[in-house]
Parts: sequence; structure tokens; C-alpha cells
Amino acid sequence: MSRKKILIDLYKIKDLYTGLGQFSVNFAQEIAKHQDKDFHFTFLVPSGATSLPENVPVVRANSLRRYFPILNSGFDVWHSLHQFPSHFPSRSIRQILTIHDLNFLTEKSPAKAAVYLQRLQRNVERAHCITTISDYTRHHLLQHIPVSQKVSVVHNGVALPEVAPQKLAGIEGKFFFSLSVFKKAKNFEVLIPLMKFFPAYRLIIAGNHQTAYGAEIKKMIQEEGLENQVLLPGTVSDAEKLWLYQNCAAFLFPSLAEGFGLPVIEAMMCGKPVVLSRCTCLPEIGGNVAFYFDDFAVENMAKTIENVLRAYEARSEILSEQIADYAKRYSWKECIKGYLLIYDGICKF
Repeated sequence: MSRKKILIDLYKIKDLYTGLGQFSVNFAQEIAKHQDKDFHFTFLVPSGATSLPENVPVVRANSLRRYFPILNSGFDVWHSLHQFPSHFPSRSIRQILTIHDLNFLTEKSPAKAAVYLQRLQRNVERAHCITTISDYTRHHLLQHIPVSQKVSVVHNGVALPEVAPQKLAGIEGKFFFSLSVFKKAKNFEVLIPLMKFFPAYRLIIAGNHQTAYGAEIKKMIQEEGLENQVLLPGTVSDAEKLWLYQNCAAFLFPSLAEGFGLPVIEAMMCGKPVVLSRCTCLPEIGGNVAFYFDDFAVENMAKTIENVLRAYEARSEILSEQIADYAKRYSWKECIKGYLLIYDGICKF
């Protein structure tokens, strides 16, 4: 049997410090391990992409490939790693479309959300196979779009960066940690007044805060007089991120819209208690080893965190081991195994 020729669309690695960027770059590293007698992979990458596996050939994304899909031929399967690809295969190629979330339904205005939904509908209709990264996303998709194909759930793989942890400069004492892109759905504003209940702790929110929502958060910090207690270091390196996970008292994630919640599992892999909202996929991903905010009233949130700290301090070794063991289910080995089965199945049609 000839090798199955599969193109993986890695265009989103251009946005490296986002969930999609991290998913794409790690997917590339893991799938490259299966370049063998059964599978021949090729990566579609943006101009300037570097640090890719050497054993996998690449094609560069460009305007010709974008607007003339007929040029994107010569493959058995085309895997779009996100729901709004900028490049499509020729019609003769079987396409797999991976859908991460429908967060645009709440993040965009009703008019823009309708446009995005129509666009997603067209992408779904074009694909031969649909995957989602959580069961929540699968149900959300089926609620809003008629889908004739089978929808398979393949949870994201997660792995901590293989680097030596590096202390973030200027950080001393106990602190809570949070990490994400700065947009309204991340709900960071509920964490700011919360810190008045924890004067012995700092709050570090990492991520690119050069956004409109980042400006709102900075203003809120100033108005609350918490400039010395709430720190926004911006985008941190992998080494700094690892140190923050390993040394935080708890990871706080009050997000209102997630398709998976990658930082949640990264924190769990370090054995740290995570405190999450009960929104979207987070209860599915965090399971029964996570802690949850039942609402966002500041007094209730403070009480939840106090209970978490008390429980964790009393049984830190046992709880840390339980949390880290739970996180192992989201390995890249299991994630890639799921996609290889899909590749194999779609090539048999």
C-alpha cells in the first residue's frame, strides 16, 4: 500500500502566543514523529516560519495558493487545524476540519456573529470530516449548524515546555497566576477587586495586554489602587511561564469562553490547584480535580479561593499528585493517536 499523503495546515503558527499558535506548533512536532512508511506529511506554513521538524517538507502559504485552490493538489488528505482556514485544498482532496470553538457567538456583535456562522457553515459543508477539541464544542456546533458528517472529539494534547524554569524578574512572595490573550471573554476584571481580600498575595496575569481590553484592565487596577499587587508582565517566555506555574499558589481562570483551556492543563501538570469558571468546556476539561467559582460575586470568589488554599495546604502532596495524574490524560500521544486513526479511516473511502 502506498504512503498516505497528508497536508497539515499550520498557518496559525504565525500567531505563536495564542492557543491556536501553540496547538499548531506542538501538533507539528508530534505528528512529525509519525513520518513513516504509512504516512507522508507536508506542512503548509506562513512565510518566515522557523523551528519546524526537519523530516517534514513544507509548502509556503501565498496569495496564489490562497485564491486558487486548484494549486493545492497532490495530497490524499488536507487537515485544516482550525475552523477558519485561509487556504483550502482542491476539490478532489478529502478535507478534515478541526473546530476549536464557537466563541464568536458571544464575542462578536450579532451582525458579525451571523457572518462568522455563515462562513463556518460553508467550511463545514465543504469538509469530508469534522473534529472538535472538546465534547462541549461538538454540542455547541450541532446546536447552531446542521452537520451531515460524523463529528469526532479529539481532545488537545498538552505538554509542558522542555526548558529550565526561569524566575520572572521582580516577583517575590506568594502569588496567584493567570494567563491568556487579553480579550473581554477572559473575564479578568473579576479578579482585580478580589485581590483586596488577599493582601499577602500578588496576582500575575501574563499575556499580550496591548489590546482594548488590556487598557480596561490597566485602568481598573489603577482605580482600585492595586498597581503593586496586580502585575501584567506581558508575554512571558516558556521558561518564565513554567516557573510561574510551578511557584504559584493557585491558577485562576474565570474565562467565559473556551474551546479547551490549554493553560488549565498546563497548571495541573505542575500539580497546582486551578480555580475555574463553570462556563463552556471548563468543567469538562477540569473534571473533578479542579475547583470552581459558582458565581462572580467578589465575596463568594474570595471564599472559594480561601477554601482551596486551606484544602491544598492541608493535603498538598496528595492533592498535587492527584491533579498531575489527572492531567496526564491530555497527552500529545493520545491526541495524535486519535488523528492518525481519522487519517487512516478517511483514506479508505
